[in-house]
Amino acid sequence: MGKYGSRWLGDNSADLDHFETSITGIMMMGMFGIPFNGVDICGFGGNTNAELCARWTVVGAFYPFTRNHNDYSSISQEPYVFKD
Repeated sequence: MGKYGSRWLGDNSADLDHFETSITGIMMMGMFGIPFNGVDICGFGGNTNAELCARWTVVGAFYPFTRNHNDYSSISQEPYVFKD
């Protein structure tokens, strides 16, 4: 699968635990032979905050595949919407 496919690590929550777990999960997928993988930066479920989203965006720049994506019931999480 690692030669022709990719792997999405699933819907995560907008919290510090899932931020930390995403780093481990991406490295483990690389060890399993699936180098093209990723997670939703800033979290998929729940509301994020400006600091968490900024940190996740910086780390997400080094993910093999990344997207900023969340569910409809969560607040917008693009970096420019936070007014801190």
